[in-house]
Amino acid sequence: MMTTKSMRYDHPAYTARTVGSVNFAAGASAAKGKYVAFTNMILKSATVTVTVAGTTTGAATTLTFNHISGTTTTSVGVAAMGTAAAFVNSTNVVLGGGTTTMAQGDIIQANRGADASLTGEIAYELVVVPGADVTD
Repeated sequence: MMTTKSMRYDHPAYTARTVGSVNFAAGASAAKGKYVAFTNMILKSATVTVTVAGTTTGAATTLTFNHISGTTTTSVGVAAMGTAAAFVNSTNVVLGGGTTTMAQGDIIQANRGADASLTGEIAYELVVVPGADVTD
């Protein structure tokens, strides 16, 4: 049987960064790169690395990061990828000022622009809210 526990406020589970790594596949104007919070967490940033370069520029290659909580969707950041070459560099975006709290089950996702060929990997940086329940 699985149980949950809350540790002391300064326990390493609450002070270390957690990384959720996801990819975003090809396909225009679609929701990709979804990560679900396993407990109450604070969004810090997203680092995006292109694996297949886009073929257009401007808004078509933009990733808009949305926090979804129940029926509420809030934009928390934008990454302009342009025609970044594959595996050459990465883009880091602070999400929601680094203070947006996600409840257990909330989603952070990247919404793609119209460029259908751009693909890549996203690493979400998060922190477990001190006192939040974790699995024992």
